[in-house]
Amino acid sequence: MRFRPCLAVLMASTLAGVGCKKAEIQVYQAPKDSAVTAAASPAGATAAESRPERPPWQVPEGWTEKPRESGSMRIASYGISATDGRSADVSVVPLGPVAGGELDNVNRWRDQLHLAPITQAELDSQTGSAAIGSVTGKLYDMVGTEPTLDGKYKARTLAAVLSLGGTTVFFKMTGEDALVSENRPKFLAWLKSVDTGDSAGSSTSSPSSPSSATPPSTAPATTAPPAAMAGPVTPPPATGLPEWEVPDGWKPVQASTMRLASFAVGNGGDLSVVALGPAAGGTLANVNRWRGQMGLAPIGAEDIAGNTTKVQLEGDAQAVVAELDGTGATAGRKMLAAIVARPDRTWFYKLTGDAALVSGEHDRFVKFLKSVKY
Repeated sequence: MRFRPCLAVLMASTLAGVGCKKAEIQVYQAPKDSAVTAAASPAGATAAESRPERPPWQVPEGWTEKPRESGSMRIASYGISATDGRSADVSVVPLGPVAGGELDNVNRWRDQLHLAPITQAELDSQTGSAAIGSVTGKLYDMVGTEPTLDGKYKARTLAAVLSLGGTTVFFKMTGEDALVSENRPKFLAWLKSVDTGDSAGSSTSSPSSPSSATPPSTAPATTAPPAAMAGPVTPPPATGLPEWEVPDGWKPVQASTMRLASFAVGNGGDLSVVALGPAAGGTLANVNRWRGQMGLAPIGAEDIAGNTTKVQLEGDAQAVVAELDGTGATAGRKMLAAIVARPDRTWFYKLTGDAALVSGEHDRFVKFLKSVKY
């Protein structure tokens, strides 16, 4: 028995068991032997039966599937390339309740494009909607104002967000501005093709075609998902604050949804503490994410040692620390960021602010890392 799995099935293979129609837990197998494995298989099912040959959506022509990287939070990735070297990346990431608030995520995407953050009051004007299978999700379209790609292209991000009870699924395309714009119709058609399971009994009314995504000013609220998509997907184990010694001049402030703790440092400095599950993307991916936020080009695995330092912590634990000076739109700013991998989760500590301030806090930042008792 082979069938095209619904989105909940594919999410279940990465996060936790989520029912789909008759609760047959199966998993989409990528053409190049994806690392995804089934959470469970129906009794008596053979290996072939538990590996449907297609994802729960129609892949647009011209999109090339990327193999799933070990430890990645993505359940699918696609690449889009133009003959002149321009490119775009498409990803699907499901997260649990720790996915962060809507404003937090939008401002994170804006930061990646070197755009200034917006306020809650401004968010509505940035929010559109699109059909994601039989459900209506939120849509965001944002473009950078500076040529940050290869020094000559502006970047653009098109992101759709689908709330599924206790789970949030992010569909995102980011890359060269014109190429992302050209692929917008394909992106919307792809969203519309997503199999969100049996929507019988749901009062959700979806647009009849991809072109019916509403403009930002008329975006409706996200409606409840069909019963077959009900979660929740199990989040990482609950995380309490560890013991630590807070340096003089660091003032605890209200933490946002994804942060466990926040500190105001000096005049305008911001320090965040975030804990994720063990599969948190890996050192290289996170360092390159931070480099992108500071306007720096990505590096390869062979360059990690030369662009980070290691700080010995209690026991055999280590912190990998990146010290990054901003360029372009972030010139004059600096970031100190640390990754501490523990058996049950990965911890992230990040200090950003004026370059002189952050440089002056370097020793206190390291002392803070060493003081943490997990």
